[in-house]
Amino acid sequence: MKIQIQSVKDMGAIGQAVRKSQDFDQATLGAFSGSGINFVSQFENGKTTVEIGRVFELLDTLGIKLSIDIPVPHGLEAKNSLMKRLKRAGVDVDFELTKNGSVARKL
Repeated sequence: MKIQIQSVKDMGAIGQAVRKSQDFDQATLGAFSGSGINFVSQFENGKTTVEIGRVFELLDTLGIKLSIDIPVPHGLEAKNSLMKRLKRAGVDVDFELTKNGSVARKL
């Protein structure tokens, strides 16, 4: 299921819903993810200063995969430049440029 997230509060609410659907309490999630109950509570309440690395650990523990939708520039040169920059940065992209310059998902 894909859900658009527009705030830290949205992400925390989703994390809380998934945690409860898996019958975890905050202490259990904290222990499994290497965080404490206080951090889990802050995350679920949408505290904007939670550490992003620890958030990724919580999400991974819950089985939540996070993705980002970036704009694809117009023009073949700009698209190629974006692809090269992403690859140099070590980003594993799941799309590629076709011969006509359109973007297609890798199979």
